[in-house]
Amino acid sequence: MSFFTGDLDAAAKAHDLTKQFSMGSTGRHVNVIVSTFIDGLIAFCIARKHREDEEKWYNVGIETVQSLRKWVVYSEWNFANKLHLIEAEYYFLKEDDDRAVASYNASIKAAHEHRFIHEEGLAEEKFATYLLHKSRHDEAMHHFNHAKKCYETWGAQSLVERIDKAIAILLPLCM
Repeated sequence: MSFFTGDLDAAAKAHDLTKQFSMGSTGRHVNVIVSTFIDGLIAFCIARKHREDEEKWYNVGIETVQSLRKWVVYSEWNFANKLHLIEAEYYFLKEDDDRAVASYNASIKAAHEHRFIHEEGLAEEKFATYLLHKSRHDEAMHHFNHAKKCYETWGAQSLVERIDKAIAILLPLCM
């Protein structure tokens, strides 16, 4: 829940805590798949935010990339958008702007085509955050608005409210 509410420091602490408990070793369990994906998103974000722990979190993120690359072979439908999003976050960390933008766009496109509206919203939100970091405010606003529409369609009101707060902060910068 910390990840979805935007408290990535709490999410990082939860990640460390949950590593003490075995959840299984194969990608067949939904909880393993979802937690691996979220762990990767947390990892690259925390690596950017807390450079003193960058190596630890970088390694967690790389493990996620490796897992998703294996899983996408078995089901591109389920995992392509997730892999593209994790790779985008990796490229964000590595400051590889061309690849980051291409990967965010590929994630959004795959999530949309595969009708994962919640993950389309997540990819839109992550791309908006990236663009905001690059001071590309108008483009960030565009993607925050798309994320909001996805979250509204999904029925995730708390996520809509969180995006509304980001839009309210960003709005004066776009005028």
